[in-house]
Amino acid sequence: MHLALFGPPGAGKSTQSKFLLKRWPIVSLSTGKMLREESAAGTELGLKVRDLLARGELVDDETMIATIRKWLENLPPDKGFLLDGFPRTIPQAEALDKILEELDRPLTGVVNLKLSVSEAVYRLGGRRICYGAGPEEIIHINDEEAVDRCLARGGLLVQRADDLPNVIVKRLNVYEGETEPLLAYYRPRNIVQTVDASGDPEVVAQRIVAGFEKKPA
Repeated sequence: MHLALFGPPGAGKSTQSKFLLKRWPIVSLSTGKMLREESAAGTELGLKVRDLLARGELVDDETMIATIRKWLENLPPDKGFLLDGFPRTIPQAEALDKILEELDRPLTGVVNLKLSVSEAVYRLGGRRICYGAGPEEIIHINDEEAVDRCLARGGLLVQRADDLPNVIVKRLNVYEGETEPLLAYYRPRNIVQTVDASGDPEVVAQRIVAGFEKKPA
């Protein structure tokens, strides 16, 4: 299984990645999380992308393609993959095709998570990251149980710079203008599965799995 996961900010791509990792023998790469970690660590790559992330802008193709190539080349041969956040542009998709052809690992599926603008704004505006108390956890500020759980274990609730209101609107516009055309790029291959991303995350995961497992081998 070689998958790419698409969806606007707030669609729950990271959450769905976790569910799918439990279901299939795949390894996931969240480019957004990776870049945020690099930024926090102050690495050469992190310093390069820090300002871009804060403004909700895309990292340049050359940097992203080199990062993805290195990750795919180091992937165990018995593992599939799930790319969360890549490709984001047509040039990135074309470069990915070339890399996967060289590695003889063609893309077998594209998951397209659909979410309304109003729901995306609600999710992102209230999203917080629980830091400093075990694994990073994404929660919503209105989820009192999750907030209490984070604070009880000594965590800190942090709002990402790209979840601020003015940046949210820009991120959604960037997605619409630069990422949506990717679906047109992949549709002729008959590998795109569009999934309603609203509602309970576990139900969304079931929709994804059902869409792939009902396909003929």
